[in-house]
Amino acid sequence: MLVTSKQIILDAQRGKYAIGAFNTSDMEITKAIIWAAEKMKSPVIIQTSEKAIAYAGLEEITAIVKVEAKKSKVPVALHLDHGSKLEVISECIKAGYTSVMFDGSRLPLAENIIFTRQAVEMSHRAGIPCEAELGAVRKVGEEESFTDPSEVAEFVKKTGVDFLATAIGTAHGVIVGHTDKPKIDLLKKIRRKTSVPLVLHGASDVSDEDIKSVVANGICKINIDTDIRHTFAETIREMAKKNLDDPRDIMAQVMKDIQKLIEGKIETFGSKDKA
Repeated sequence: MLVTSKQIILDAQRGKYAIGAFNTSDMEITKAIIWAAEKMKSPVIIQTSEKAIAYAGLEEITAIVKVEAKKSKVPVALHLDHGSKLEVISECIKAGYTSVMFDGSRLPLAENIIFTRQAVEMSHRAGIPCEAELGAVRKVGEEESFTDPSEVAEFVKKTGVDFLATAIGTAHGVIVGHTDKPKIDLLKKIRRKTSVPLVLHGASDVSDEDIKSVVANGICKINIDTDIRHTFAETIREMAKKNLDDPRDIMAQVMKDIQKLIEGKIETFGSKDKA
């Protein structure tokens, strides 16, 4: 069933677990995400980046998720990940997304508040929640702008945002042989400043132990993208060695491997049997 992300994330906050938000760009990944959620009996968020929308087409990727969600017995939300422009927010709302994120994290605080507030107003008029980011989760190789706890209360109050993405030491992308260590003390300080559900981006390179620690300290939504793309690519490489020429056989294995990955994430996040 297609739902907004608000209730399932609020339930996660009360239950002290996190909802997995998994990025898709096509039919195969979407199916794998939902199969995993159904097997684990977990609510799930399927999200798309602007790059995924440009690749698949907004109408097409929305239709894929909606069709699969309608058939599913678990709650499924369709979320825009890192929307950088209000125009994109508007387009996704019109297309039928049930949750959006406006990312003004690289803007000065005052501008981030202004534009986030506009995104929140657009979302709430449509009856869906809005996520925003304070501080800036870095890409691999970039410097990070950590979330400043002293800015949190003002940001949440002035924007009316439903969920807050935090920058606490993780990164988008993965460095081979390196594991990102979230700063739990910083997360605790942020948690004391607001009651809104908190979000962790850049979680693909975070250990299971640290994931459980951030969940215990207030993270209610965890984004996974890089691990999915790496699993997809690695399976393709392995299947190529078998000299298969039927794409259906190749993609069937891709879906199985991504489903297995996501089942493991759901187990770690604690949302198994919460649907």
